[in-house]
Amino acid sequence: MKEKILKGTILLTMAGILTRLIGFVYRIFLANMLGETELGIYQLVFPVYGICFTLYASGLQTAVSQLVSNPRYKYSKKVIKTGIVLSLAVSLILSATVFTCSDFISRHFLFTEKTSDLLKILAVIFPFCGVTSMINGYFYGLREAKVPAATQLIEQLCRVGFVFLIYAGAFCEFSSKVAVAGLAAGEISSNIYNLISLKRSKVKEAGVLSIRSIQIAGSILKQAIPLGGTKLVISLLSSFESVLIPIMLMRYGLSNDHSLALYGVITGIVLPFIMFPGTITNSLSVLLLPEISKADSENNMEKIRYATKITIKYSLLLGCIATAVFLNLGQQIGILFFHSENAGKLLTLLAVICPFIYVSTTLSSIINGLSKTHITFRNTICGLIIRIVFLVAITPQYGIYGYLLGLLLSQIMISILDGVYLIRHGYTEIDLFRWLVFPGALLTVSIYLCRVVTQRLCVTLHFEKDIMIFFAIVPALLLSFYLFWITGLIRKSDLR
Repeated sequence: MKEKILKGTILLTMAGILTRLIGFVYRIFLANMLGETELGIYQLVFPVYGICFTLYASGLQTAVSQLVSNPRYKYSKKVIKTGIVLSLAVSLILSATVFTCSDFISRHFLFTEKTSDLLKILAVIFPFCGVTSMINGYFYGLREAKVPAATQLIEQLCRVGFVFLIYAGAFCEFSSKVAVAGLAAGEISSNIYNLISLKRSKVKEAGVLSIRSIQIAGSILKQAIPLGGTKLVISLLSSFESVLIPIMLMRYGLSNDHSLALYGVITGIVLPFIMFPGTITNSLSVLLLPEISKADSENNMEKIRYATKITIKYSLLLGCIATAVFLNLGQQIGILFFHSENAGKLLTLLAVICPFIYVSTTLSSIINGLSKTHITFRNTICGLIIRIVFLVAITPQYGIYGYLLGLLLSQIMISILDGVYLIRHGYTEIDLFRWLVFPGALLTVSIYLCRVVTQRLCVTLHFEKDIMIFFAIVPALLLSFYLFWITGLIRKSDLR
């Protein structure tokens, strides 16, 4: 089972890395073609998408995954069929609502009427996305990561391919509408692949044939409604936060276009870039949840403590690497790839948040696996309240820096609250000095020194400085990893 988790993590990680690499190129293309203001308008539809996704997929997917991994329902296609029916019922209602009320939502919720047509296109994808999520949940429950991994790649490739085809063929004026239509093309394509994969799945039923579909529906809803309800509250607050950002920036004194442009840079460029290394922790967390849940049902505390200790340590180490890279090279990344000084500056300012974002994903997955979803709900709400308070009270006086400070403090608070809960209840131990302070300082100094040496070599040898500077990362990481190895911070046995 441990090998299955490791292989699944590697599969999802590789798919995630390829997906984000494709998305990286795609975001550069969108940023250059749409401009920062239009990119901001495009990003504004995602709060609506997030709320709807929570209603028709989030809780249901987790419930399907957990039921499929349960010995009583094990490998039952009745579970996935029931999940699909439930998801379709909700998603079709939401599609019709968003499509017919797009003008009202744009005017009174997003405060930007230009998003109306985008919402109509977006509404089309809800049923397809819901079915895809249920099927992915089914395969997650089987610890089979191949299909979800392939789904990520197919969705991204078809989305990007569709948009590039429209652009290259000049079939219509390129705008944010084309970008949203690309979302639809990607979701529909990945949905077709998922349905084919489900049909070809040869997993046998086990001990569930006597259970009626209505009973399975009740079991799914019993788990999905509390989880979906908590996620809905979080999604509503997150959406409220997203909508407030351009409004508070206008109160600071920026114009409407400038506010949307800055919003587009943060949500469309900077945050996705920061989250890119988190592909590894995201993949591990998805597969860790059912495994922790199983260990908890078996009362296997030793397995829980070992799994949490290892995953927390490597989540923090990954965050330290990302922080060191973005602190030293954030400005160059923003200018070189996005031709945006704003992106580079914000990327550097937000570099410190990386360890807390990555580890909080792992911590929340562990706590959810222990069936303590109310803990993650409470802690996430605390973090969101901090962000919203800083957004409303500080941002109008200090601009975007007020929001970024709130974002950092909220993520630190969530990580602390999650970590303290696990430590108090004996589920793990956390060595902040060895896992965060020491590696963070070592990596930052190593990359800085290698960057300085590379800069001087570029001047001496007349190389292009903005490109060659990135080669400073390689020797710095190799040196740091060697020191981690000889000090015992990284061990071969951890992979077992």
